[in-house]
Amino acid sequence: MTPAVVTILLIGIILGLGIYVLMEFRSSVATDQTGSDVNQPANTTAGYNTVTLSDSTKTHYSLSGITVVNASNGASFTNVTYTSGGVVTFGSDITAQNTLVNITSTYIYDVPGSTEAAVGTTVTGVSDFADWIAVIVVVIAAAIVLGIVLRSFGNGKEI
Repeated sequence: MTPAVVTILLIGIILGLGIYVLMEFRSSVATDQTGSDVNQPANTTAGYNTVTLSDSTKTHYSLSGITVVNASNGASFTNVTYTSGGVVTFGSDITAQNTLVNITSTYIYDVPGSTEAAVGTTVTGVSDFADWIAVIVVVIAAAIVLGIVLRSFGNGKEI
């Protein structure tokens, strides 16, 4: 491989690792926030076995934990799954009760002016540059191929 391709490959690897390390750092410095979604329907009607939490629209939202409580009798439910994006799916034992539930969530997001927001902005900026790595590699590969073609047909000399 030519030095240019190896250099671009190394830059891509370093950028990828750097973005990963920054996101892990962002998660560790972020302050936990608490959200509450009250009287969410949980029943077997289509579309009511999942709920998207109201805070999930915040910048770089990442859900880390939830507590689901029956709104009428205060019983806690454990047969619940959730994604880091804030989508909660109720188990069949919950939906069979055809009840309203209260959901308390713990999450992180980029609070404006905070350390995690600054790191999130940095990651976004670096990842925008990383998107161009593939284009740069293709242009370099095309230049190498074009150079080989021109050299082979150029002076009649061997490569």
